[in-house]
Amino acid sequence: MYKLYITALLFVSGNIFSQQTVNYQSVDSISYQNYLIGNWEKLLETGKEAIVQGIDFKNLRKRMGYAYFAKADFYSAQKQFEKAMTFDTSDLDTRAYLYYCGLNLDDKTLAGFHASKLPVETQKKSKIKPFKIIDAVDAEYNYKANDESLGIRSNPSYYRIGVSTKLSNRLNLYQAVSQYSQTVNNSVLTKQTEYFATLNWSISSHTTFDLGYHYISTKVDLLTFPGNLFFAKLSTKINRFHVGVNGSILTNQMDTTNQIGFNAGYTFPGKANIYVNSTISALTNKDSTRLIFCQVIGARIFKPLWVEANVTLGNLKNYNDNNGLYLYNSLDATTFRTGLTLFYNLNRNITLIGNYTYDKKQMENTITKINTNYNQHSFSTGVIWKI
Repeated sequence: MYKLYITALLFVSGNIFSQQTVNYQSVDSISYQNYLIGNWEKLLETGKEAIVQGIDFKNLRKRMGYAYFAKADFYSAQKQFEKAMTFDTSDLDTRAYLYYCGLNLDDKTLAGFHASKLPVETQKKSKIKPFKIIDAVDAEYNYKANDESLGIRSNPSYYRIGVSTKLSNRLNLYQAVSQYSQTVNNSVLTKQTEYFATLNWSISSHTTFDLGYHYISTKVDLLTFPGNLFFAKLSTKINRFHVGVNGSILTNQMDTTNQIGFNAGYTFPGKANIYVNSTISALTNKDSTRLIFCQVIGARIFKPLWVEANVTLGNLKNYNDNNGLYLYNSLDATTFRTGLTLFYNLNRNITLIGNYTYDKKQMENTITKINTNYNQHSFSTGVIWKI
């Protein structure tokens, strides 16, 4: 009993002593030693315990950020480096690591903002080019097959070619031309030629503002119907969570459609990097107000291959998505849509894309006012080449 009492006393005393010795000097020394030998787990354990006890300083956060960076946990690394910046906004090493976090997370806003704050010499050393007349090129081809029973709707096709221009570290321009074609009523050829442009500005390391314009020229036999779409979006991303609000106005000879949307998403921890994004939009014109809901979920299957599934509910007549890039103004409205997209990173610069989409289409008879539904299956292939 006496020996048990002495053992317990020594244990309690040891705990009290160890708590008393946890101070700035000991945390700084232990975290630095683990940083030097690359013992990331012990470094992170030391840092977390110190923060719980109210010991927090720039170098501790930097070392924890580097430990997460070495473990390829770039979201956690970003969080630690951003905390380190609150102690010293002039720390260029921390800012450089935030730039590399942005690159690894494919977060152009994060990377571009911190790149713009680095000295010119550092940017040159890191091969950061503030201006690139051609930053990336992308192309897409889409073929649609339908089972419309009357045979008065041919299988449509669509193609698009786009070019990204880096105007500065925080300002990007994207332009694209595209064309949609379909024969209706067995003989009437419909072709829609489009031009799209959008500016993306990184207001801060987390917040972006997009301003876009989409011109549509629809030619039905010898008649041409022009249309104009203006789009704006404000979004913010805080580590794994992002939200955004957007608005657009589409005008043509027939009608004016206003669209307001709100989206929110989250990327879950883990090697699969599972992410979800939900969007709800309200469309109004002279005849009605409609709600459209879109849900996206994606994940990394293995390192170079990502998969993304989506479902969209509602009448998509004159609906636009992907920041105004795609406009669904075909003759027959889509009332339900779902699809699956594969992204394969062939190398650091080239991404191959494959997509399948199912649409439930609605053909309106203007005389009888009776709608006919049919199915449409779309197959797309595309490529993104980062120069």
